[in-house]
Amino acid sequence: MQKYFVSDDDFKNNKITSDDVFHISNVMRNKPGDLILVGNNKKSYISKIIEINKTFVTYEIIEEKIGNTELPVFVSIYQGYPKGDKLDDIIKHSTELGVYEIIPTIMKRSLFKLEEKKRESKVIRLNKIAKEAAEQSERLIVPNIPNIKYLKEIDFSKYNKLILCYEEAGRNGELVAFKTAIKDLKENDSIAILIGPEGGIDKIELDYLISKGFILASLGPRILRTETAPLYALSAISYEMELKNE
Repeated sequence: MQKYFVSDDDFKNNKITSDDVFHISNVMRNKPGDLILVGNNKKSYISKIIEINKTFVTYEIIEEKIGNTELPVFVSIYQGYPKGDKLDDIIKHSTELGVYEIIPTIMKRSLFKLEEKKRESKVIRLNKIAKEAAEQSERLIVPNIPNIKYLKEIDFSKYNKLILCYEEAGRNGELVAFKTAIKDLKENDSIAILIGPEGGIDKIELDYLISKGFILASLGPRILRTETAPLYALSAISYEMELKNE
């Protein structure tokens, strides 16, 4: 069954009125009587389609679908803004892997140019990508993609743990800090993971992040691309928190 997140107002009226109407009728080619999943307020409901027209879909809730698809910890990825469309894939796949939020972060070596007036439309598009990925992976929430931030605008004080993915640590033989950091995680901890852009992390930024309490951690002996690093980190946390003792 395909999942669709609905607003509180639409949920009260058993309606879907967003762009998902087109997806239901023209992509999935659903008909009245077909079953879908409806998501609202961290819950999912198996629902039967009652009516489909050009502007809305109505449904009837059959039963709540029981089960938790969220990571037991809250992982915020601070992603050094990459060039091209890499951020689209980072958001899509990180959502599938359970990220809580992704904050596109402009750093000194970010290799991109984005006009101020285009930032709002860019963030809207990124949140749409997160929503579609959350529906596909049957998440209970849609990860938040807030406004694009400059590094020194960010307040890191709310997190239980701060991890800076730093390739030079691996080159210098450090291969245990990340493993130790995630092994110590407890349920409902909040973790900030910062990943530099393609050009890496400037020395001034490195000193600044260390002063804020970040630990330097490599992600193994191989040097990963900026778009691979968040997926590695989330996969390792998922294994440690969800699968290791199963």
